[in-house]
Amino acid sequence: MEKMPEWLNATLASDASEGEGVLPLDILPLQPDSLVVGSAYVALMSQDDNLSVREVLAHLPAPGTVLVVAGASTSRTATIGGLMALEMQNGGIAGLVTDGLVRDSREIREMGFAVWCRGVTPTAPRKNGPAIVGGTVSIGGKVIRDGDLVIADDDGVVIWPQERIPELLAKAEARLKQDNERLARLRRQKP
Repeated sequence: MEKMPEWLNATLASDASEGEGVLPLDILPLQPDSLVVGSAYVALMSQDDNLSVREVLAHLPAPGTVLVVAGASTSRTATIGGLMALEMQNGGIAGLVTDGLVRDSREIREMGFAVWCRGVTPTAPRKNGPAIVGGTVSIGGKVIRDGDLVIADDDGVVIWPQERIPELLAKAEARLKQDNERLARLRRQKP
């Protein structure tokens, strides 16, 4: 995947796709000022079981990839904790998006690993499986495939289908230009 421009954010990504691909609004950044834009690599968890995340760590995806872990929307246990977050960060994973919970949130924030999740818990998960890694998952009715583009920041998470990235990037850039022109006009009108 070609390098994405630094100006790309969730707001512009949502505007370009007319709100399509926006993940549920309860999936929030673990810390403010988080931003990640990268190719998705997906895994499917079983409820309260993160064996699939272990499998990802055993066979790391390309550096800069955003791990998207689905299937945890009803889990009461953590998708990852601080040690797994450090393993991901050391392995070149740019960030984690999950419909589940995380633990060791202070450690994860202190290491600066970008995480979007449903919340936090102190409870550890089981590791019995099954483990499904790669392919396609769904979060909140939105389909995410390996290679789709993940754009996540303080405003939320947007997924762009890989085959539409060039088209949506052009729309986002046009929106940015339009917004910048409007901003310039508004600043000139300032009393």
